[in-house]
Amino acid sequence: MIFKYPFLSTLLIAIIIIPLACLITYAYVHENAENKNDVVKDTSSDSSVVIEKNTSAASKETVTAAQKAKEEAKAEKASKEKAEKAKAESDKKAKENERLASESRAKAEKAAESAKARESETAQTSTSEESSESEEKTPASTYTVQAGDTLYHIALISYGSGNAENQALIRNANGLSGNTVSVGATLTIPAN
Repeated sequence: MIFKYPFLSTLLIAIIIIPLACLITYAYVHENAENKNDVVKDTSSDSSVVIEKNTSAASKETVTAAQKAKEEAKAEKASKEKAEKAKAESDKKAKENERLASESRAKAEKAAESAKARESETAQTSTSEESSESEEKTPASTYTVQAGDTLYHIALISYGSGNAENQALIRNANGLSGNTVSVGATLTIPAN
């Protein structure tokens, strides 16, 4: 029945039988190639296809060498990281030591400045004591009372201030009991 119509027979062969045969051949060849680990050539079409399985000893050595190279790279990377960490730590320690040294220098400078300040204060104190001693040794001056002078006016001229303390100094040095002074009297003005 199929062969009665030649066109139908040709179609059946071209569409169904040829592709089915190709698939069966491919599956058979592929299955055998995996089991034998050999080179497989598919010659069902005009072009040839070569399939190689990389399980030979040379390919295993290549894989082992690649793994060794990766491990060496990892080890080298780890050693570089370790070296960088060590360098960073040493840099950090150096900076810390430098900071501590600068702080100690600053403290030493401050101590030296405070010592100089104390020495200058001591020198000023001794100088002021010497000057006050020399002022105390200076003889008391005298003042002759003029018309219109008051004890306040005399203290203002003698000491630069007419306050009650300066007036009391003049009063005590001259034995006065009050604030009245006689014209023409000579008053002793003590050193302040």
